[in-house]
Amino acid sequence: MNFVPEDTYIDAASGMVGLTIPETWRPGVRRFLGIAAEMAAVLEAVPLEDGELALAPVYRLPGVTHDR
Repeated sequence: MNFVPEDTYIDAASGMVGLTIPETWRPGVRRFLGIAAEMAAVLEAVPLEDGELALAPVYRLPGVTHDR
């Protein structure tokens, strides 16, 4: 995986969606990106067989249609 400096990623990602992130918020955004990277590392460390996809059931409210 290629490392992208946090500020570069923040600028690129926020620019793509037209979001301005004030300088005072950047420390919090950087911390969130660090937490997200830690969570991703935990998930990526789980060994899975090629082609394995274990889906959890989706809860659907009774009487509500979910047509798309």
